[in-house]
Amino acid sequence: MISLAFITLSDKKNDCKATQIWTEYHGLMIYTARKILNESAVDDAVSESFIKIIRNLDKILEISSYQTKSYIVNIVRNTSLDILRKSKRNEVENLDDMAETISDVNVDVLGSLVSKEGHEAIKSAIKSLPDQLKDVVFLSLVHGHNHSEIAELLNITEAASKMRLHRAKSEIKKRLEGAGYDKPHG
Repeated sequence: MISLAFITLSDKKNDCKATQIWTEYHGLMIYTARKILNESAVDDAVSESFIKIIRNLDKILEISSYQTKSYIVNIVRNTSLDILRKSKRNEVENLDDMAETISDVNVDVLGSLVSKEGHEAIKSAIKSLPDQLKDVVFLSLVHGHNHSEIAELLNITEAASKMRLHRAKSEIKKRLEGAGYDKPHG
């Protein structure tokens, strides 16, 4: 896929610039994607990110600079998070394990969620969360990242990570209770 990106470059100056960026930052791009994604999706994230970088070569004035490094890391991180979100929409089975992990959700609520309908309610509640909260839920509860790692991945503080996870759990609980899952069925 990367070679196709190079073919789309119209002049040698941009081709040279893209080659230099690839040479200097390829390892960092892989490292950044690996912190968020499973190994099987890392190459896709790096490829998609590099295509975005090529499309915006004019924004890169100096290749070996802190600004360029930061710009590339942000692109890879955002692309990786997008891929993570898309994959989670397609493989929601992991949410079954998440139901057991959401410790702040009242036991009566979880007790009433044994049925498939209950699991669908949890999935729906999580899908309806704002992206900021959904990202923390997936990184914490599905991928097992701690708050320090989440803070680094999302470029937020640990306190913000903890607060977003707390808010997400509260929102999930509120939505489940609003859907009638607050009382044991029997």
